[in-house]
Amino acid sequence: MKVQDFAYQVSVRTMELLSELHHYTISEELKKQVTAKIITEVDGILKKSL
Repeated sequence: MKVQDFAYQVSVRTMELLSELHHYTISEELKKQVTAKIITEVDGILKKSL
């Protein structure tokens, strides 16, 4: 699995949990925007974690 795929899955799951546990309503458009932004930031996030 690519790191980008993993990051995408983590972001999707995070939004699912916010919806399930905290009853947040997240539009499909916002979900797309958030996951796209995370994918573009994966390299920077990885560098911060080292």
